[in-house]
Amino acid sequence: MTDQIGFFDAIYTQRAIRHLKPDPVPREIIEKLIEAGTTAPSGANSQRWKFLVITDPETKKTIAEYYLKSWEAAYGDQNPTPPNIQDHVRSSADYLARNMADVPVLLMACIEHDGSPSTMTRGSSIYPAVQNILLAARALGLGSAITTLHKRYDKEINTLLGIPDNVETAALLPIGYPQDGYKYGPTRRAPVSEVTYWEKWNAS
Repeated sequence: MTDQIGFFDAIYTQRAIRHLKPDPVPREIIEKLIEAGTTAPSGANSQRWKFLVITDPETKKTIAEYYLKSWEAAYGDQNPTPPNIQDHVRSSADYLARNMADVPVLLMACIEHDGSPSTMTRGSSIYPAVQNILLAARALGLGSAITTLHKRYDKEINTLLGIPDNVETAALLPIGYPQDGYKYGPTRRAPVSEVTYWEKWNAS
């Protein structure tokens, strides 16, 4: 395994990396990422997460086709008013959408539920695990990004993967080694003073 880095080094340099080599990622490293995910908190410590590792070329190809359709609908020429995102982010995300099938590992983060409607609070029991996986990937020299565009084709992808009705996919994480020339942070974010209020809204 790649030498691990410090906790805050991982936090301050972890960023979405979408240009990934097709080189395989060893099974033990994928299991290490998932183990990192399972150390996260969840509601009532229920730990109702499940992780689906996808490496089969034909399955990845099918998922990639759905993903590209979703990308085109949300951000491509099919959308007359695509969301305003930075040019370099759009270019990077467009590359991933067109090359998803070549990513060595697709990791589907899922959450079991009781059949009630999907809500933001349901995500509170899976997204901390997703963030742990992203940080662990950074620490181990892997690139990844959190994506959810596959959910436009939830039913089709759930059928493809045999995901039962009481399980919701929360994120699709493409995982691989970064291509040459694509590297980690530092990240650029708004300063704390611009996003923090004290005691009351808009009070600084």
